Amino acid sequence: MHSWEENGWGDPMSHSYYEYNAAGLVTSFIMDLNFGTQTIPFARFESVYDAQNRVVRQDMYIIDFMDFETWNHDMWYEYVYGPNNTFEVFSWENEDGGDQYFHSTFTYDGSGRITGELSYISMDNVNWTFDTKNETSYHPQDNSTGADFIEYLANAYSSTFLLMEWNIPILINSSTSYFWNGEIWIPDYRTVWEYDGSLRRIRQDEDEWLTNQWVTQDKTFFNYDANGNMEYTIMQYGIAGTWENDTKIEYFWGSFTSSEDLVQGVSPALQIKAWPMPFTESLNISTSAKSVGTPQISIYNSRGQLVREFTDSDKVIWDGKDSQGRDSANGIYFIRAKQDKASAVSKVIRVK
Repeated sequence: MHSWEENGWGDPMSHSYYEYNAAGLVTSFIMDLNFGTQTIPFARFESVYDAQNRVVRQDMYIIDFMDFETWNHDMWYEYVYGPNNTFEVFSWENEDGGDQYFHSTFTYDGSGRITGELSYISMDNVNWTFDTKNETSYHPQDNSTGADFIEYLANAYSSTFLLMEWNIPILINSSTSYFWNGEIWIPDYRTVWEYDGSLRRIRQDEDEWLTNQWVTQDKTFFNYDANGNMEYTIMQYGIAGTWENDTKIEYFWGSFTSSEDLVQGVSPALQIKAWPMPFTESLNISTSAKSVGTPQISIYNSRGQLVREFTDSDKVIWDGKDSQGRDSANGIYFIRAKQDKASAVSKVIRVK
C-alpha cells in the first residue's frame, strides 16, 4: 500500500502477505506496517475451512506493542452450517480488555438469500440479550442464492477482512438495522442502493432514524466510463438543508507488463522525520519543505481523532500528551504535516 505524494507514489506504508490452502483459499493474511527502514508486524487474520471449502472459523490477532513478538487474540468468528445453505454465526471480541460474545441467526427467502439477521450479545457467553437486528431486500433482477453468499465468505471476505472491504457482489436494494432498547426494536440506520439499466450501482444513501422518520445523512454517487469501468465516486453530506461535496475518488485504468515499475522515485514537497521509533516519553518531529513557511503539524490516533496540534515551528517535541494535557495510550499514531498545498503523513508507535 502506497500513498500519493504530489508527484508520484511514495515508499510503501504497509505490506500484506497471504497463504493459501490446496483449494486456493486464503488461510493466513498478515499485514506489516513500514516506518522508514523499519518494518513492524501489525495484524494477522486466519481462516479454517471444512471439506466443502466453507469457512468455519476466523481469528484476528493484533501485535503486542510492548514487545512486537506476542500476538494478542482480538476476535474470532465461528460459522455453524445447517441444511440448504443455512448457518449461524458465533463471535467474540476483546473490547477494552473485557469479553463480548455475539450470536447471529438468520431468516431466508425462497432463493436462500438472507432477509433478516437477529443478533444477541453476552458478557459471559451464558446470559444473552437482544443486541441488533437487520432486514435486507433485494433488486428484482438479483439472481443470487444462499450458496453465493457462503462462497463469498470463503473466497473474498477471508482475504479482505483487515482491509475492511465488504462489497458483496449481490444486488441489494436496502439494508435496515435496528437496536434493542430493552423493550422494543428501534430503527437505527439503513443503506439504500440504486442501480442503472445495466445493473450498475449508481447511488448509495446512508439514512439515520430521526424524529420518527428516515433522514439521509450521506449520499455517494458512482460514475462509469465508456467501457463500464468505475471512473469516479462522489460523496456528499447534508448540512442545513443543502448538500455539500465531501470526498471524490477517481479511478484510472491501464494495462501494464511485469517489467513496468509502478512505484516511481519521488522527491516530495514536504517530508516528516520522527525519532526515536518506537518512542516512550517524548517524540522529536522535524519537517523539511521545498517552500518557505511554517507547517501545521497534527497528531492523530489510530481512530482518526485529533490528539495534538502544533503551528509555531517546523521542529517540535511531542510529550505524548493530548491537547488537554492527558497522557496518550500505547499504540499507533499518525503525524500529518501541511504547508500550503503540500502535505505528508508518517506513522509512529508509542510504547510505555
